[in-house]
Amino acid sequence: MDSQFKDQLSEFVHGRTCVLGIGNRLWRDDGVGSHFAEALQPCPGLDVIDAGFIPENHLESVVNTRPDCILMIDATDFGGSPGDARLLYPEKIAGTCLSTHAGSLQMLAKYLHARTEAAIAVLGIQPADTRAGEKLSKSVRNTLDQLVALLPGLIQVSDLP
Repeated sequence: MDSQFKDQLSEFVHGRTCVLGIGNRLWRDDGVGSHFAEALQPCPGLDVIDAGFIPENHLESVVNTRPDCILMIDATDFGGSPGDARLLYPEKIAGTCLSTHAGSLQMLAKYLHARTEAAIAVLGIQPADTRAGEKLSKSVRNTLDQLVALLPGLIQVSDLP
């Protein structure tokens, strides 16, 4: 994970932060967002929601956290190497990235922004293997572990309500 990505993530995360993990654990790397949410709970300073593979069912839970920023975590094909992580902004991802889920991340982001006025980004992780199975690939597991260690340290005590 390069320093530019860490800096970008650090600049994005502010105030009350809601992490929305998206993914289907039955399709290997597709479940990375769901695994991420589970690994972060409990984490002081973060509201963490595991939305599984139907994030639309959890939008009101996100709204109810009254976030300043929302970080959606999902396996996203942006053409990177397996395990690469990118911070993607919804208004720029239409047609350039492919989530493995039926719902459009851009549409979810628009809805959440309209309801919360929060800053929203997708932390996309390039999958290596989305075949049937529950185990994450080594490259995606490594990225997940690094991000789980990194994100809580980005929450500044002064940012907390």
